[in-house]
Amino acid sequence: MIQPHELLATDEPEDLGPLSMQELRSVRERLQEVEFGYSYARRVVQGRLDAVLALLEAVDGGTDTIAELSAAMAGHIKGPGMPRPPQALLPPDWADDLLEDLDATLPIDDLGHLAEMERTELVDVAGRISTIERDLSETRAKLHTRIERVQAELISRYREGAGVDDLLS
Repeated sequence: MIQPHELLATDEPEDLGPLSMQELRSVRERLQEVEFGYSYARRVVQGRLDAVLALLEAVDGGTDTIAELSAAMAGHIKGPGMPRPPQALLPPDWADDLLEDLDATLPIDDLGHLAEMERTELVDVAGRISTIERDLSETRAKLHTRIERVQAELISRYREGAGVDDLLS
């Protein structure tokens, strides 16, 4: 099985010009699959971070812990912007490997026991999860840049009048 770091290390050529339309599409699809795995992992991380931050807010504000956690979990049902085209529902097999640090920091089974943690421990966990989220976000941003570069080459070829055979292959 290919590991995420191996997928990221596979660079497309600096000069995309010599690649065929089919090769360009293949590069774009590979990058999009990697981005999808990172996006999935980032959403999982954000969910756990939201739970910890909601509990901290409840503790600091003296509010109802259950209400805060419920609001945090329901808060990201619909993201901002236009809806995305449908994608595969299951993330790539390797995407769970991206969550190893998260699982070491806050195992899924510990979510039900967050209210038992001391405030200082919650702050520490929130900081460590924030670092994991930031790292995933930075990698996703780099992937978006690479995808956009390949997409720009494809669009350029369409505008320059790529032949029907090129467009269909």
